[in-house]
Amino acid sequence: MFHHKDECAWGESDGVDQLSAEGIAIPTLGASVMNSADIGTHAIEYGINNWPILPLNGKLPAIPNPHRSGGRQRRDCHGECGLHGHGVHDATTDIEAIASWWGGKFAGCNIGARVPESMFVLDVDPRNGGLQSLDVLAQRHGTLPETLMTVSGRGDGGCHRFYRRPPGRLSCKRLGPGIDLKTSTGYVVLAPSIHPETGRQYTRIDLPVAAPPSWLTVLLTVDDPKGTPQVDRSLPSRWSVGRSIAHEFNAATSWLDILVPHGWRCYCSDPDADGARWLHPTHTSSCSATIRHGCLFVYSPNTAFDVTEAGCPRGYTKFRAFALLNYDGDLTAAARALTRRAA
Repeated sequence: MFHHKDECAWGESDGVDQLSAEGIAIPTLGASVMNSADIGTHAIEYGINNWPILPLNGKLPAIPNPHRSGGRQRRDCHGECGLHGHGVHDATTDIEAIASWWGGKFAGCNIGARVPESMFVLDVDPRNGGLQSLDVLAQRHGTLPETLMTVSGRGDGGCHRFYRRPPGRLSCKRLGPGIDLKTSTGYVVLAPSIHPETGRQYTRIDLPVAAPPSWLTVLLTVDDPKGTPQVDRSLPSRWSVGRSIAHEFNAATSWLDILVPHGWRCYCSDPDADGARWLHPTHTSSCSATIRHGCLFVYSPNTAFDVTEAGCPRGYTKFRAFALLNYDGDLTAAARALTRRAA
């Protein structure tokens, strides 16, 4: 068993250089760190394999929030301030950042990982009937396929089962008690972290990430009763006299003006062109949203926007996106602000 501290270490150490060197050596040599005594080495390996990770104290984020308790920034900031301490939003694959954490102030900390956007996780909690719910699902539909899995250090059979994510919004409401759903808006504890109550390691069952069986996809997917595209193109009727402020804004504004102030980036030469690809500041995939027919279609659940779904695409006009990002979706307030700006 590797050495692990009861609490995260807070003194700087010389481990940063060592972990940085391992970050170079592991991919170069094709090495495995399965039996490494240092949890920081495991953290480096996860980062190399594109798992966005963050240090945990037990099961909770270890980096303290930089904002005043009870303040608006503490509630609303997701890292836009440029500082760490925003929970799951700190998760990164940057090897230098990982080495500085586990080789410095957070040496010995557990490893948390933001769930990749391409996956979802079934969190099975035996204390709340999760194993019994799995048995019921197996009897009704068939056993779940073997897949990448992390077994809890609690020792009661609890586990995280990783599967490929299907399109659309997901919900665990039909899976039964004790089975929770984790997506890229949350994080999970990775092996070989130590359970804070038992002192035992989490264990990784290293298998390929499987596709969910069709019955599980049906149970997880949230049905849309309309099943038709939802593209918001206008304001309520009181703004529909002549050419509205919304139409004027849509015609005169670039997506750069709307998204860049909120940390979004575009990697296309024309950010307003059909097919232009945009990245959210906390992205974990190569594309968070695209432009289609002048509207923004979002695929990442990490944003303020509703996710566009298979069979029910959801597009945002520039005006509605502006209202959502700056006025919590209040179209009236956004229109008034634009009217004052134009006066």
